[in-house]
Amino acid sequence: MDLLSILKAIAALAFVLGLLLGGAYLLRKYGSRIGLKAGAASQDLKVVEWRSLDMRRKLVVVRWGEREHLLSLAPTGDVLVASRDAPPAFAPVPPDGGSPGGHKGGAAQ
Repeated sequence: MDLLSILKAIAALAFVLGLLLGGAYLLRKYGSRIGLKAGAASQDLKVVEWRSLDMRRKLVVVRWGEREHLLSLAPTGDVLVASRDAPPAFAPVPPDGGSPGGHKGGAAQ
């Protein structure tokens, strides 16, 4: 390999890397205009729970805003099984094991 072919290979590599970096820059700068969002994760969409039915099918509970949706996912297609209002978040349990109100129930003293 002579020096000229080494320089051509380096120049071709620099050209390809420049194309890749330029494309990434353009997508980042103008991607939102065509519907792409870079690095923005949705805060109101969450997978709450999922269970495998068999090797190919799954049941998934997805929370979207104030609603929960039960989906059946399979290679032949995805199906919305049921929807409901999302249950409220549970109140934290105090470290003493009592109820959040402060007393443990039972007879008053």
